[in-house]
Amino acid sequence: MKVYISGKITGDELRARTRFDEATQKMKTAGFEVVNPFHLNHCHAKKWEDYMRTDIKALMDCDAIFMLKDWKRSRGARIERFLAISFDLVILEE
Repeated sequence: MKVYISGKITGDELRARTRFDEATQKMKTAGFEVVNPFHLNHCHAKKWEDYMRTDIKALMDCDAIFMLKDWKRSRGARIERFLAISFDLVILEE
């Protein structure tokens, strides 16, 4: 099963990268194929919308989404969760 990791990034990128990398290892250990948005090619994106376009495309190729604890504080994560629900992806929560 391919899983996309979602959570708050904007405003605390360094801490977020650590949390996303930890979640990646946890999910890989559990046997998932993982998509970590920090590892996507954002083509030198300048705006939040540019990052989201790339992230949403990656999410749509997944079977599940793994929501980090802080997802409710992120506009992007809320959008990703809405899309995951709309497309009947499995919703996993930290």
